[in-house]
Amino acid sequence: MKGKDTFTLIEISELRSLIKERIKADSSRQIGIRGKMRRIGFYGSADFGITDLNPSDFESLISSGRIKISGQKITSQIIVPKQKTQTASKTTAIEKSSAIFVLFDPIKHSSDHIPDNSGNYIVCLKRGSKLPDIGVDHETKTYQSLNAIYTGIAGKSLRKRDYRQHFTGNNAGSSTLRKSLGSMFRYSKIARDKDPSNGKTKFLQKDEIKLSEWMQSNLVLYFKSNLKPHIMEDELIEELNSPLNLSKNKNTINREFRTELSNLRRK
Repeated sequence: MKGKDTFTLIEISELRSLIKERIKADSSRQIGIRGKMRRIGFYGSADFGITDLNPSDFESLISSGRIKISGQKITSQIIVPKQKTQTASKTTAIEKSSAIFVLFDPIKHSSDHIPDNSGNYIVCLKRGSKLPDIGVDHETKTYQSLNAIYTGIAGKSLRKRDYRQHFTGNNAGSSTLRKSLGSMFRYSKIARDKDPSNGKTKFLQKDEIKLSEWMQSNLVLYFKSNLKPHIMEDELIEELNSPLNLSKNKNTINREFRTELSNLRRK
């Protein structure tokens, strides 16, 4: 290998920016950009057999494991209100599968950053962000030092599920995550479909817009392409005990919080 196949998160971010810049640049500037990428240690043609690299090629190299991101491990510390901590003893699902979860920040990255295939994802609060207060305390574990609030799967497309339905969707009836967050904000619900008798609801358009803006400003997610995401889903729910995971979550910790959230979702 002429370069390297393991990069830090900062290097990955720099490479993503350089790849996008190279695509828009003329041939004379592309030479200089390739030089910057090689100084980081990335040789697309020599090491990976890709000559005209585009963002989707780069993300495929990451999701397939050909490019590794150093330092990505899920922590075993539980962050509890009033600064109490608890330690998990078993090997994590991510460590057992040697999984590589890739960061997506809706403020910084475009939807092209996310692959159009199935996989798992973890939604985290950005530093300094908090969930809306519903009057019941909850506990959170951390991933990459950020509080994990939800983990889910995309059976067909991470790009459609993670970005379009969660972060930019205007219909909380298609997103469990949006429905929970909007309910915590006490947004009024209206019928999702023309036939209101089915009980499906969403929020008023103005509130859906506010919800999207809040999510993009306060949340990030980590995703991993996975042909069989259901296998890892159960392990991640058990391991993270994310407070917004209501289905399949039997952990007694956060049970009171989940009950109150379920009540808010029904109102």
